[in-house]
Amino acid sequence: MKRLLITLTVLIAGLCHAEGSYALYDYELGAYQVAENTDQVRPIASITKLFTAIVLLRSGAELDEKVKVDGSSSGRFPNGTMVSRMNLLKAMLITSDNRAAETLAKTYPGGFSQFILDVDQYIQGRGLMNTRINDSTGLSVTNVSTAEDLVRFLGSISANEVIRSIAGERNDTVSIPKGKKTIKINLHNTNPSVFTFDNILISKTGFTNPAGRCVIMLVEKQGRQYAVVVLGQKNVKERSKIASALITAMPMPIPKPVAPSAPDPIEFTFAM
Repeated sequence: MKRLLITLTVLIAGLCHAEGSYALYDYELGAYQVAENTDQVRPIASITKLFTAIVLLRSGAELDEKVKVDGSSSGRFPNGTMVSRMNLLKAMLITSDNRAAETLAKTYPGGFSQFILDVDQYIQGRGLMNTRINDSTGLSVTNVSTAEDLVRFLGSISANEVIRSIAGERNDTVSIPKGKKTIKINLHNTNPSVFTFDNILISKTGFTNPAGRCVIMLVEKQGRQYAVVVLGQKNVKERSKIASALITAMPMPIPKPVAPSAPDPIEFTFAM
């Protein structure tokens, strides 16, 4: 226990001058191991794409169905190309492809307006009081949340098999038609931490100038799941430094159940 306290003290001391918000949350204990500015509302940039993914998956849309790529932002798939929703999901979550996110929202069952309604309903249903999502990419500065809300959100998607099968991958390759040929597109994860650690189950980075460098991760340590949230960092190096410190922090011990104390003896007084 003494060693744990020393380790945690050193960890916090190393982060005390860090900007932004960050958190390490132990889902089994239901408690923060490290928390800083967790209630500050901040732009979340491409962390938004995890909201896009979970709402799409909940909609029942056919993932193998090919839809026409349509977006005004950058992406790996040319506009007009027919690409499956699954491949768009992969590009969106692994390489943070904005055009893929736009396309998934535009081809959402019921259209973009229905997508926004369903995102809002999802947010409200999980009590994410300080979260607002107004587009599917995270490019909008009005897409905001807090570290506290993101911890709760990550817990709500932690068991989703499709997201876990994609969002922790280091690399992947997808194939798309180009004329009479098929071309392969290589996808490379935007989070350097996934190439350093092998216990990251879900990962999503984010960056815009207003949001700074952000990342959210579900990690597993000693059979327990943790949320790692880092928001508002000035560069990738600082973000990765904080993320590494949180990922490698020694888990807190689980309190042992306290045996109930024996009841006081009951005294009887007999009249003579």
